[in-house]
Amino acid sequence: MKESKIVDYRKYVNFKNILCVFIIICPLLDVISFLFRNTFFTVISPSTIIRPILPILIILFLFFKRPAKFRIKIFVVGLIYAIYGLIHLMIFNNTKMGIAYGGLYQEAQFVINYSFMILNLFIYTYIFHNGSTNKLKKSVIVSVSLYITLIYLSIITNTSTNTYLEGIGYKGWFETGTSIGAILILSLFVILPQLKEKSLRKILIPLVCLMGIFLTTLLGTRVGLYGFVLVIFMYVFVEIFVGLLNKNKINKKIVIGGMVFLLVLVIVIGFVGSSTLERRKHLKDIESDIIDENTKIESHVSKSILEIKQEIEDQTLEEGYISSAQEQSIMDLYNKANDLKLVNNDLRMQQLIFNTYLFRNQGSPVLVIFGNGYQANFRELILEMEIPAFLFNFGIIGLLIYFVPFLSICIYGIYIGIRNIKIITSEYIMSLIGSGFVFVLSLLSGYTFFNSSTMMIVIVIYTILINNILKTIKLKNIALKNTER
Repeated sequence: MKESKIVDYRKYVNFKNILCVFIIICPLLDVISFLFRNTFFTVISPSTIIRPILPILIILFLFFKRPAKFRIKIFVVGLIYAIYGLIHLMIFNNTKMGIAYGGLYQEAQFVINYSFMILNLFIYTYIFHNGSTNKLKKSVIVSVSLYITLIYLSIITNTSTNTYLEGIGYKGWFETGTSIGAILILSLFVILPQLKEKSLRKILIPLVCLMGIFLTTLLGTRVGLYGFVLVIFMYVFVEIFVGLLNKNKINKKIVIGGMVFLLVLVIVIGFVGSSTLERRKHLKDIESDIIDENTKIESHVSKSILEIKQEIEDQTLEEGYISSAQEQSIMDLYNKANDLKLVNNDLRMQQLIFNTYLFRNQGSPVLVIFGNGYQANFRELILEMEIPAFLFNFGIIGLLIYFVPFLSICIYGIYIGIRNIKIITSEYIMSLIGSGFVFVLSLLSGYTFFNSSTMMIVIVIYTILINNILKTIKLKNIALKNTER
């Protein structure tokens, strides 16, 4: 009788595998969140509770299992984030007016999400420090495959929600088209360098093609259309650059394949059309729909903002609805928009102008340091451009503790890359460009740092970048030792 083999599950249940599974289930958590919120009309969902559990458990384990010096560092850093969060929320709760789009609970969600964003960055870079990131990269492939499968399934079954209220574009069973576009675009920085592995090409080539079709023709966002084409171009350029730099043979299959794919994509868009181009045409058509009654010409701000501006002038706003700084900032926005002749549906530029004036008009050092609150303004005036929002809405300290850690890693990656340009790999360059592209998406599009699932892809990119930095430094040191001998 044969003896049954005993499976040692401990080799499968470890931090690295658990963190990879967390990446894989992001699309499922997103779908559960969207369906739950839209079914029960609530801001809370199961994923809101599930997402923080893993980082909390891991950081607690590390806290109690690591030396005292490590525990002290973790405690001090955690205390800084906790103190800032409490002060920010207290200020928001005491200063918010009736115009505020959200209350204390909604503002707290952002503070907590940003804190967990930094916590996850630490956990992933710590666990995968100086080790292989192959499992992590493969988890992104599985996660993106799930995203694409769910998106096309929703379109085929005619249950997909539209990207825009006008019925333009498809975003599947997900909250926003902008966030799903950012997730897929940023995932390309992880997926494309893996095309060199012959064993993965049969999976990756169809996957990238399906991503390209969705992003450029179906989604309807500029991030999808221009972002996908730009990333493919960048990858082809990086492969040529590295090949020339290292005097190696340029991978002609990747270069030619990438260019042919883009050409085919342009032809497909020309014949089939693109939701993005349809959306641009629609916005152009409705530009003249809003008339400013004061000037009798086309308005340069949105209809809602124009109405608030008129109520301010007529002094018909109820007491406690808006602060004097917000009133002045809306009037400043109106005048500046007229000077610049802004398009009235360019909400991002209107948001930026308003929040810039508000940052100046509020005249409070405390609000400058700790922020005036992300949810403190009217819906259309809440900043979608995240990097300015870190400064204006979360203050100087918020910018330092939420944004600067990512910026510092990116700058350090550039420094090490330039110093060791002859030995860096295409994966190093792609992860470095990806870490910078995060800022571009965050600034121009939004829903990058503000979206939990997008941030998991961002954290993977930064984890891969950090490991590539460490490998490059190690190779440099080995080369120096050999030279000395």
